[in-house]
Order: sequence, then C-alpha cells, then structure tokens
Amino acid sequence: MGGDEGEGEYENLFIAVTIEGSKMGIFKMFIDLFKAYRSAGKDDVEGLLKILRYSKDKYSRWEATEALGDIKDKRAVEPLIEVLKDKKLYIRWKAAEALGEIGDKGAVEPLIEALKGEDEDWGVKKSAAEALGKIGDKRAVEPLIEALRDEHDYVGWGAAQALGWINDERAVEPLIEALRDEKLLVRWGAAIALGLIGDKRAIEPLIEALKDEDWNVQKTAAEALGKIGDKRAIEPLVETLKDEDRYVRETARKVLEKIKSS
Repeated sequence: MGGDEGEGEYENLFIAVTIEGSKMGIFKMFIDLFKAYRSAGKDDVEGLLKILRYSKDKYSRWEATEALGDIKDKRAVEPLIEVLKDKKLYIRWKAAEALGEIGDKGAVEPLIEALKGEDEDWGVKKSAAEALGKIGDKRAVEPLIEALRDEHDYVGWGAAQALGWINDERAVEPLIEALRDEKLLVRWGAAIALGLIGDKRAIEPLIEALKDEDWNVQKTAAEALGKIGDKRAIEPLVETLKDEDRYVRETARKVLEKIKSS
C-alpha cells in the first residue's frame, strides 16, 4: 500500500466516523426532545427534571424548563434555581421565566442576584424582573427600582411592569421619574405601572405624559389616569381629544366618559 493511498483511506475513515458520530448526536437530540415533549404532556416532573439535569441537547432542556414552569410543581424550584447559573443564556432566561410562573418565594433572592448581575444578558435580567413581579415579594422592590435605570430598555420595561404588579408605594416616585426617561419602553412601562398602583401623586406627571412624543406613552398615560379616576385629569383629557393620533383621541374619549360617570 502506497503512502498517499494509505493516507486517503485514513482520511475516508475519519470522514465516515465523523458523519456517523454526527448522525448519532442528532439521533440522541431527537430522543431527548421526544422525551421532553412526552414528559411535558404527562406532567411528568421527575422525567423533565432528568432532562434538565442530564441532557446535553439545548432544545430538550429548553422544552423541559418551559414545561416545568407551566406545570408549576414546587419540586422544580431548586433545580431551576441551579439552572439560573447555566452556561447557556437562553436556558437561564427560560429558568427565570419558569420560576416566575411557579411563584415560589424561595426563588426571590436568586432572581434578584440574576437581575443585578453586571455581566448578565439583558434577556435574563428582563425575565428575572418579570418573575419577581409575578412572585410579588416586597424584597424585590428596591432591586427593581434600581433596574429601572439599567442601560438596556427592555430591562427597564420589565422592572417597571414588575413594580406595578407588586404595587408598593416606594415605587411611585422612581416610576414618576421614569416617565421622563429618554428610553421609550421605560416611559411606557412606567405609565402602565403607575396606573396599576393608582397613587394620586402620579396624576400631574401622567397629565404631562399626555404630551409625550410617542403615542404609546400618551395612550397609556390616559388609561392610567382613568384607573386613578381623579377629576383633575378631565381638562387635560379634553385637550387630548385634539391629538393628531386617533388611538390617543379614542382612549381620551373613553377615559373622560369613565371619569365623568364615576
């Protein structure tokens, strides 16, 4: 056997082994994914936890994490907390989301840690903020207030929403300040949150927000004023009936009817 011919055979063998290994990897991926779907359909928490811990396939682990959040079984809390430190950011993001769906207060501190992580991805921080809002524990208020000033607008949006859901008066002044933030999503989220909290300190700032440069903020500010229901909003809302955006005008009209009839 010549040298070149021998090298060619080794090369062909290497290619064949690589292809076969790749096929086996894909096959294992589909097996894990099938197990995840089957376990999710049966609400098989233990089966899903095994996939979460031991599978090397990211899609299967994603599906398992999502299913555990949907099932809302407390047995998943500690394993999901561990997954908040996973190498794959989309698994960390899904774990934060799932912990919010389960709503166990044992996840509050780990979620706060994820929210405050300086090197953490914005998607994980946003999911952590929203999860803290769904759990509703007051320990999250100050970290969420801090997150309103995050450099990424989606984190600020998630923090604002969460503060609205928790409904703590400590958030009112920071949310009023956030109504003037340069980032649209932060202003919009702040308007939503202030409407949910319903504190009358927000009336004048929300009236000012009726003149925001973005129609989403204007519309949401009008809706928030309607939820608070203070008569001071009537005249500014009448002025808003002249706004160039039809969605803003229509919302102002409905809110005026609500306030006047209350």
